[in-house]
Amino acid sequence: MKSSKKPDGVAWDEESQSYIAKLLPYATSNSSPVIHVPNVDAFKKKGVDKVSKQFQAELEDLQSKIKAFVNLASDTQQVYSAKFKFEPIVGERYHLYEGKGGEQFLSLISPDAWDKKHLGTFRLNGDYKWERE
Repeated sequence: MKSSKKPDGVAWDEESQSYIAKLLPYATSNSSPVIHVPNVDAFKKKGVDKVSKQFQAELEDLQSKIKAFVNLASDTQQVYSAKFKFEPIVGERYHLYEGKGGEQFLSLISPDAWDKKHLGTFRLNGDYKWERE
């Protein structure tokens, strides 16, 4: 009669009646290769730190672009809603003033040439947007 007992070095599962050495998280004999479990937590932490910094930098960049866009749109709207009776030339510098009754007007006259409330100096760009100087 044959013995059903397997030698100690054999990884055998009695319940499933199969060899399970390939399923075990450790070596089953002295000649087996060393199994190294990678430190995944360190990898995850490093990855999260790197991507968080990258996302933060991108977010700050987007916030500054949005702020610049809002300022440009606000300035452009303010100048176009001001009173002027000439056609502005692209690339030229113009000055925005507050006149009688709070009415705003655009002028070529620089702020040091007269005593009006100066609201800003603007330049008309090629896209017909008013950029504050």
